[in-house]
Amino acid sequence: MTAFREHLRRAGERALEALPVPLREEVYVISFRIWRHDSLDWRHPYLAIGYNTESEVRRVLAAGGTGIDPGEARWSYAYWPLDETTGVLGHGPEPGDDPVGAALHLAEIKELGLWYPDPGDDTDEDDEDDEEREARDDLLIAHFDDACVALARHLHTSGKLTEVLGRPVPVLPFDMYRAEDLDRLAEAANPPGVIADYLAWAGAQEG
Repeated sequence: MTAFREHLRRAGERALEALPVPLREEVYVISFRIWRHDSLDWRHPYLAIGYNTESEVRRVLAAGGTGIDPGEARWSYAYWPLDETTGVLGHGPEPGDDPVGAALHLAEIKELGLWYPDPGDDTDEDDEDDEEREARDDLLIAHFDDACVALARHLHTSGKLTEVLGRPVPVLPFDMYRAEDLDRLAEAANPPGVIADYLAWAGAQEG
């Protein structure tokens, strides 16, 4: 267990505890939105933890009439409000979001040899070609994905989700630039039975 992952565990638990009590019985999904300061700067990722509720699904369907598929309103993040005030972990967009997490992540990727300076920096280290930088980006993506998935699994296996919400619900990690990874991340982050409904809907979209 690295210091960064231990920090994510503690911060993730606090984020669940911050969920509004009156809404907890209506929360049916926890969203893990993975993003970055600069959308393509993979060195500075953050995780924004949010949720959606049954009432919000009903509101979206009522507002959209017959033009919205109920499964899409329920499982597509495009229809979620993404209220992420409960927790932003890592290199958040605001300076005060999670400075400890940002520092621990930065230290970890430097120790792993994944860091690289900004292109154009006048340093001796900036001698990588684009292909090598892209290879490091792939490793940076996988590193942060793994940390987010590990956090989701911890929230399940520790019983924290059930403690806060009274039942297990899916945790769905997603990166808006990587739609092809949604199902893989969902399956990695959750026990099979918890995401059966989501996977049935996702499979129908592919068929």
